[in-house]
This record gives sequence, structure tokens and C-alpha cells, in this order.
Amino acid sequence: MDAEHIFRAGEQGIHLLFEPATIGAAFAEDPERLRAIVLRRRAEIQGVLDELLALDSAAQARRFIAALPRELRHVLVVLYFEVLERRLLRRGRVLH
Repeated sequence: MDAEHIFRAGEQGIHLLFEPATIGAAFAEDPERLRAIVLRRRAEIQGVLDELLALDSAAQARRFIAALPRELRHVLVVLYFEVLERRLLRRGRVLH
């Protein structure tokens, strides 16, 4: 999968990997809880990211993500938006 394409679309407000309901649910989570999950399950999350990036299309990635446990889906959403925000800030753009 072309991660650069995913993030370029994200910069335009098109989030190819996540359903709007999943994004909303992830941001409704306690951020400290999600950070604790990242720290506790770092190796597992890295494996999920490796598998995700090995997929051929965003459609395959959406199905893969949808099959993950809720807490991992939510962690992926938050990590994705953190990376996206950093990319936008480097370019002098904001998420509004």
C-alpha cells in the first residue's frame, strides 16, 4: 500500500483507512488509556502496521482494520492523525 498516497488524501480531508464512526469513537476514548495501550502493546502494533503497509489497496486495509480489536483500531486512528497533523504543521497547514 502506498502510505504517501494515504497521507496525501488525508491532508485533503479524505481518510481512506477509517470509517467516520471509527474516527469519532477513537477520539472519544481517553487519550491516556490509548497511550498506555501503545506502550504495553508496542510490538503488536508494529506488527499490525507492517501487515497493513504490505496490503495492496486502501480497500484491503479498511477490511483489515475493521477486523482488528476495537482498541487497536482506535490506536491506529490516533496514530494516523498524529502523523497527519505533523505533516500538515511542517507544511504550514492546520487541521480545520
